[in-house]
Amino acid sequence: MKWILALDEVRPNQTDQVGGKATALAQLTRSGLSVPQTLCVPTGVYRHYLTVTGLEERILTELNRKAFDQMRWEEIWDVALRIRNMFLTTPLSADAETALSEAVTEAFGNRPVAVRSSAPGEDNAQASFAGLHDSYLNLRGAAEILTHIRLVWASLWSDAALLYRRELGLDARHSTMAVVLQALVAGEHSGVYFGVDPNDGSRSVIEAVYGLNQGLVDGVIAPDRWIIDRATGRIISHTVPERTQRLMPGALGVTAEDLPAQLADQAPLAKADITRIVAAGHRAETLFGAPQDMEWTFAGEELVILQSRPITTGDAAAAGDKRAWYLSLHRSFENLTALEAKITRELIPGMTEAAQKMAAINLETLSEAELAAEIERRRALNDHWVQ
Repeated sequence: MKWILALDEVRPNQTDQVGGKATALAQLTRSGLSVPQTLCVPTGVYRHYLTVTGLEERILTELNRKAFDQMRWEEIWDVALRIRNMFLTTPLSADAETALSEAVTEAFGNRPVAVRSSAPGEDNAQASFAGLHDSYLNLRGAAEILTHIRLVWASLWSDAALLYRRELGLDARHSTMAVVLQALVAGEHSGVYFGVDPNDGSRSVIEAVYGLNQGLVDGVIAPDRWIIDRATGRIISHTVPERTQRLMPGALGVTAEDLPAQLADQAPLAKADITRIVAAGHRAETLFGAPQDMEWTFAGEELVILQSRPITTGDAAAAGDKRAWYLSLHRSFENLTALEAKITRELIPGMTEAAQKMAAINLETLSEAELAAEIERRRALNDHWVQ
């Protein structure tokens, strides 16, 4: 069994072994586009891990407690939590740990690495699993990387991934996972190219931030957004956010830092950069035969493609299904923590205060004109809190 594959060893017909992400990266490399140094841990290693550790039988026991299509959401959540915990507490076999450690050390040494999911079938034109499986940035050393390979495997069994597979009619018992190990490119500015705007098929979208792409996909950093005419490449509009921060590699993982003042008033992309990104997106679209959802970064003057997946098409997309767009916004734990703090410390107290002020008003003492004004004020206040 091959424990690890370089991109030049990956063939287009090996998606069942290396997943959509690794297959796409290999094809992008052969087409001449720049991608980071990448290795792939194939699905056979995942299967080996399940077999030799006995996890396969334990997972099947969990899934067979009740017919999957009859489970309520909270039951699926509970099953998912137990299965994922198995991965966290079950180490690799000795032969797998030795082989993978040697390969990772030889390829990357102590350089920072991104560990990303690459599940067969996750990136195709019928179903987008973008954002459902986990990725981890800025990991150093074989021990950390191997631990996070197991965490990526575990993300195959999240409640969100299980529910989405049920919705698509996929049998979770046959799910498998490859993992992409990618040298981390700490680009000066990064972003996403979405080949078809979900709101208008004649347009493309580019979103960009300073620093690492995770700031954008986690929803931590508000991006600049450009709407592009697909036919001509003309910039139709540019939405400018308040630029205050960027995500950069930390001692481990990523850290937010204040954006230097000279960058706050400057868009992360020049018109020439946008032209290059659109050209790369069209090239990938021609290569794969479908519009692409493509992540990229600029390392100096070099445009580096981090990953590319087809945008979901078919009946769901025709009916206005925008999951391919929304699922790519995968919230990090840090982002969810900040969101929880905003809700509990700002929004709920604000609503409570507004309700108490309304309750203190004796409506029976108001004139008709005053009552009409109060109704309008409350309507506006309701609209505010709904938003």
